[in-house]
Amino acid sequence: SGSSWKSGHYMIVGGTKDDIPPVQAKDQRLIIESLISIIPPQKDSVSCSFLLRLLRIANMLKVAPALVTELEKRVGMQFAQATLPDLLIPSYNKTETLYDVDLVQRLLEHFLVQEQMESSSPSSQFFSDKHMYDGSQRGSIPNAKMRVARIVESYLTEVSRDRNLSLTKFQVLAEALPESARTCDDGLYRAIDSYLKAHPTLSEHERKRLCRVMDCQKLSIDACMHAAQNERLPLRVVVQVIFSEQVKISNAIANNSLKEASESHYQSMVSNRKTLLEGTPQSFQEGWAAAKKDINTLKFELETVKTKYLELQNEMESLQRQFDKMAKPKPTSAWTSGWKKLSKLTKMTGLEANDTGLQVPNAEQTRKTPRRWRNSIS
Repeated sequence: SGSSWKSGHYMIVGGTKDDIPPVQAKDQRLIIESLISIIPPQKDSVSCSFLLRLLRIANMLKVAPALVTELEKRVGMQFAQATLPDLLIPSYNKTETLYDVDLVQRLLEHFLVQEQMESSSPSSQFFSDKHMYDGSQRGSIPNAKMRVARIVESYLTEVSRDRNLSLTKFQVLAEALPESARTCDDGLYRAIDSYLKAHPTLSEHERKRLCRVMDCQKLSIDACMHAAQNERLPLRVVVQVIFSEQVKISNAIANNSLKEASESHYQSMVSNRKTLLEGTPQSFQEGWAAAKKDINTLKFELETVKTKYLELQNEMESLQRQFDKMAKPKPTSAWTSGWKKLSKLTKMTGLEANDTGLQVPNAEQTRKTPRRWRNSIS
């Protein structure tokens, strides 16, 4: 029976389901289901590589869905121990993609659920408190999420060459892990570049959507130099890469100004910046220079407008002071007020006289003429 099991196992791995006779496939399915049922419940009792190979055979032989789901959960618990060749499981459901990307997505979801349960359990909190000050022991334990992130990036790079892989599946798998799981996005950039090579008919909107899964600030110098010359990337992404690299260099210069010992490192960064700028396409350099010139022109015009605004504000204040000075009432004496009242009374009297048709005799008419004495003959 041992020899027949070895030959059957070899046939399962090397052949396909169509090559297996129905009776033999049924026997092998029973064997695989029995193996899944007798796996110990402990986490590291069986290697992750063995579990993935068992999962590959279970999918090919159409094992009971409940047992397949249980096996997927077991693989998700040990997903950090997986390798790329073990994850490249063909799609036996006659889907469009060459590899079963949905299966890897489910394994990753089981891993995240297990990580969340372990982080919230009291035993894990006690373990973290116990080894809080033990730096050597903490450094020897690798971060599981970071290892899984590297595995997923390698898997994406491999499956991105499949022209039938949809953009949605690629994006969902790339964004499944949190941002804290990656300190560097070079692996994601490599997978994105590979996907763009295999899918040259993507529209501009789809390329921008694909590049959103990558953080330009987490790219290394080499990746930035490659991205600056990559014509497959959208121009907006190239600008973000160069801008983030300039910010890094500016921060490095500010830090190096306080430390004289790191002068050699500053020289290497300056040379990398020159190499980065020299490696960019000529058309992009000309567009960048024109944009800087327009920015300087706008700054000059803004300063001119500010100056004119200050001048107008000063003129307005002087006009306001003159207006307030003119509107202020002047002090009047009793003598001038009396004359004003008298002139007003005279005007009113003249108006009444005109209305009644009477003429007021002038002062000269009313004045009596001097009496003339005549010398009489008598």
